[in-house]
Amino acid sequence: MNNDVMIELKNICKGYTLSRNRHLEILHNVNAVFPRHAWNILLGASGSGKTTLLNLIGALETPDSGTVEFKGKPYSELFSSAAAAADFRNRKIGFIFQNYQLLPEFTILENVLIPAKLAGTPAKAARHRALELLEKLGLADRLHHRSMELSGGEQQRTAVARALINDPELILADEPTGNLDSQTGERLLELFRELAADHTIIMITHNEALTARADKVLYLTDGILKEMA
Repeated sequence: MNNDVMIELKNICKGYTLSRNRHLEILHNVNAVFPRHAWNILLGASGSGKTTLLNLIGALETPDSGTVEFKGKPYSELFSSAAAAADFRNRKIGFIFQNYQLLPEFTILENVLIPAKLAGTPAKAARHRALELLEKLGLADRLHHRSMELSGGEQQRTAVARALINDPELILADEPTGNLDSQTGERLLELFRELAADHTIIMITHNEALTARADKVLYLTDGILKEMA
């Protein structure tokens, strides 16, 4: 096993059957290596397959063929059931979605604590970690607010805290700055740069201006993935 590699994609193909006579191929024989402790950016236009690829890496979907490996081990060996896959995602992967996906009936603190509760983290330790993250992200005065009471930037920072609560090795971010103003987006990008020191980040975007921030940039077009020089 190469200790410098977090995720490796080998001959990944993925498509969807739209009707009896129509099959849409999204990803074509994708091969890629995502190093550990690095900020990886995946570029591509809308509809290029970026989110599908991120879902495969996040074990939210399975490829039609090919393998996804986590630190040298295929997902098929790491978990053999939907429950095991869910536990793996909760412990090893932090997801940051463009639309935040906060539960509106819960407070910000409660939203952040959900993954820790699912992982069985003792309540006192989980709360301490959540408070620490929310303070770092400038949300210490918003603990008992609900999502509809927050700005878009505050909701995204809450989603970041939730993604980090279990200290995942891999962070997957889907257009995380897409709904943010420039100042809030810049703060989030600075946080990603800091996190890349001891996490692996795979971030998808269509904004080529962000490539200068990354350690590695790949471009997905028409289902084919290429590394940019």
